[in-house]
Amino acid sequence: MAATEAPHRVDERAVSAGTTMRFALLVILLLVSSGSMMSAITGLRYGHDGFGGFGCHLAAGVDPNRGDDLANSASMFAHPDALSACMARYEPGPPRWLAFVWPGLALVAAAGLFMVLPRWKARRGRVVPLETIDHTRAIGHTLDELAATAGLARTPRIVVDPTRFSTGALVFGSNRRPTVCLHAGLLARRSHDPEGFRAVLLHEFAHVRNGDVTLTYATIAVWRVFIALVLLPYLVWCASVIPTSHHSPYWHGEQPFVARVFVLPVFLTALVYLARSDVLRMREVYADLAAVRWGADPRGWAVTAPGPAGGGLGRALASFVELWRTHPRWELRRRALADPGPLFGVPALPMFLTGAAAALIGAQAGSYLGSGAPSNGWIALLAAVAVTGVAGVALWRAVAHALLTGGRVPSGVRAGLWLGAGMAVGELDMAQMSVTRWLPARPELLVTVVVAGALFAWWTTQCSHLWFTAWPRRAGVGAMLPVMAAACLLMTAWFDWWQLDGTRLASGWIDLAVERRMVETTFPGPTGSHQVLVSAIGVWFQVFSGLVRPLVLAAVCALWVVPLLSWTAGRLPWPRRRAAGAPEGSPDPGTTPPTPPTPPTPPGATPPSLRRVLSASALGGIACWAAIALAKAYLHTWQPPEGQRGGLYAVAVAAWGLVAVVTVATAVAVATAARNRAHRLLMALIAAQVCALIGLLGDFVLMSADGCAQPLSTLGSTCHWLPSAAWPMVELVLGPVLVSTALLAAVAASITAAVHRLREAGRQHSVPAGPFAPRRRPGARRVAVGVLCAVAVAATTSAARFENRSGGSQSEVFYTQIPPSVAGTAVIRQLQMSAWYTFGGRDLILRYAGIDGRFGKILQQAADAGGRIEESAFTPVCSDFGRLAGDTGHYFPIPDPQAQSLWKSFVTQAQAGSRDCLLGLTQDSSSLFTTSLNELTEADRSLTAVQARIDTVRRSGGG
Repeated sequence: MAATEAPHRVDERAVSAGTTMRFALLVILLLVSSGSMMSAITGLRYGHDGFGGFGCHLAAGVDPNRGDDLANSASMFAHPDALSACMARYEPGPPRWLAFVWPGLALVAAAGLFMVLPRWKARRGRVVPLETIDHTRAIGHTLDELAATAGLARTPRIVVDPTRFSTGALVFGSNRRPTVCLHAGLLARRSHDPEGFRAVLLHEFAHVRNGDVTLTYATIAVWRVFIALVLLPYLVWCASVIPTSHHSPYWHGEQPFVARVFVLPVFLTALVYLARSDVLRMREVYADLAAVRWGADPRGWAVTAPGPAGGGLGRALASFVELWRTHPRWELRRRALADPGPLFGVPALPMFLTGAAAALIGAQAGSYLGSGAPSNGWIALLAAVAVTGVAGVALWRAVAHALLTGGRVPSGVRAGLWLGAGMAVGELDMAQMSVTRWLPARPELLVTVVVAGALFAWWTTQCSHLWFTAWPRRAGVGAMLPVMAAACLLMTAWFDWWQLDGTRLASGWIDLAVERRMVETTFPGPTGSHQVLVSAIGVWFQVFSGLVRPLVLAAVCALWVVPLLSWTAGRLPWPRRRAAGAPEGSPDPGTTPPTPPTPPTPPGATPPSLRRVLSASALGGIACWAAIALAKAYLHTWQPPEGQRGGLYAVAVAAWGLVAVVTVATAVAVATAARNRAHRLLMALIAAQVCALIGLLGDFVLMSADGCAQPLSTLGSTCHWLPSAAWPMVELVLGPVLVSTALLAAVAASITAAVHRLREAGRQHSVPAGPFAPRRRPGARRVAVGVLCAVAVAATTSAARFENRSGGSQSEVFYTQIPPSVAGTAVIRQLQMSAWYTFGGRDLILRYAGIDGRFGKILQQAADAGGRIEESAFTPVCSDFGRLAGDTGHYFPIPDPQAQSLWKSFVTQAQAGSRDCLLGLTQDSSSLFTTSLNELTEADRSLTAVQARIDTVRRSGGG
């Protein structure tokens, strides 16, 4: 029997560890959290309105105790200008610069603590310099030799802690000025166990060599400053302010918010501590590997430790405790020395923590920066960089290790699910989706957050696999950058959409009746027999229209263009690098990591055939033309008369073209995904997008010749070639087609993969891995790829420009279609009416009273002058009545149906009185002027009734 071949081992330095970005993620999270949490405290001093900070929202008709987030959103966003003006005047909030004070203060304090910590640890009375003990320099010479072995330019400062009798050591300070503290027991160990002494010192020198010192103690400094300057004051604020909240009239609606206020610091503390412990454990293992590589005796790690007691429960408890330890167990460290493969895995915990941290960063930055931030895109970019720098790099490392060792390439889906679960939990801990409810109105939409994480990881893994095998120097930055850049763009688009539209959808921002009314108002036409079409268009506008924005379009373009570009990289000879002076085959412990060795190549490892994918796309494009022709033939059957083909019918023409193209492209994606198991998602995206572009070309041709083939004519009646008229119709659906095709291609690939997995259950197989097989005519392939990329960029640019011109979101139109609702309790009705009156209503009423008083004086003067009316005297006053009536339209409606009805009558009568007064003066018509007097008198009566109703509601709630 043939001997089993030993697994191919890769030097762990061949691929970046990825822990630096994880440290940076923790620092960013702590800084953003400090700004968010302290803004909650400092914001109490600004905009105190006597209504608990809800004054302008109450005036707009918001009920803090109402569990209906959609109704509250409609009250606010149906009149966004009035809300902004009210808050700017009565509830201005803290100045913008204050949002950066606490992060800046925390950063400065952390920098100071970082400089103080080494001095404190090396203070007199605690440690002594090695020179005071090592008079003969015997220990010093040994340490100099070990430092040279570790590749250090100079030996770090060495001190001794005479009170510590353990056989360990500690390094602190910074990378530029490290200090190694030897325990007294370690010096005693040198005489009877010199190899153990060498192993400990090489391990500590490895921390210096790997650059761990600055990052570790910078994180410690930021964490301690966060506890002292942010967390403790925040908890004190919670303890002093929140217990009194149960006396608030809004207590019922504030309970979920209060719970989140308490949960946030607990969750944040656990999140940061777990992430920090996980990174430090990995750094310890890397230091172990470096020490052994430099000649440390592996027997130094043969430390026996008792196993967990209590059977399965004991092991589970030990695993839980392990999550909080900064040093891994000796068993795990020995296992890593034998096989460093787990270092290149993608464990669930780091992915979950990364997702939760990114969600908290995005939500907190958006909440306290708000409209003062440069844009939501920058906040989304910050969260996306965090995810890509940690999760994306981890996935790249896993793929690189699998390919370099000839192992199985992971799919990344499981890791992505943990990433998405972390993002979902982070979102639940914030109040973005629902302020007055424990869960959002549509909690099932949180599944999309988990799916987004899974798709990100799946795409990143497959694209890394493709680029890694295509790039001449595998695992190099050149192959990593395009993949990580595209992955970052994808996550930026996701976070941007989720923060703007996804959270609102989860809050209940869907109402079919409202959507139907909105479509009927926006696109007039015969809707009676086309209710399904009207509802479908309404759902599209509310669910998908937010996706068709320039940032999302750019991400969709990158999803298939970046993998497509890998076919232009080619496959060149892979030279081995060796440091000058180093013996052949020996790793260099200096500054340059070793070049990865050539991995074993499994048989039949070839990338997918681009020609086959593009052929399927071409056939699908022809099928798109046929489907579009069938759709036009159907639309011709209910073609309105000429001159009535705009509105709903024109939208239907565009919509049926979209349906035809997307349906066929999705079918092509299914067929392509079924035939390409190794890169299923990428091939489905490429095939579907190319098919959609070909289909849109056919739609453009048919629209340009609309009317030439009567059975297919829709908007035209006579035969003309009008590409300039056809392009706007195609441009209308260009963005929606590209986005919808990408989404459905991803769904198709996911379903195909799930079906294949069920069929292959129980069978062991590996994803093929290896270099590109030789290709004939690489020049022609590169030309084809270049043309496709140019077309993709041009189409994306055109769609993005159209979306910018069209104005994008329909949210304000949607909110105005929602009927106003009545507050649930008399107390809230009283507060709403008082707020409406205090924050603008009273000013409008007093303005009218002042204008009416001036008008009465002028009338009296005219009567005293024998009834002669001076136009110059009456015109300004009559104009003021009209301006006042117009200004009422820029303020909130009264949050009481009866009072609002009377108020509306008053505004209508005031407008009519102003108009007739001015016309009577201009036309010298006494009848019109008399009519205006009667209308203004009726306005006075209506306003009196309004005031009476306001007083009634303010006293008793108007029940």
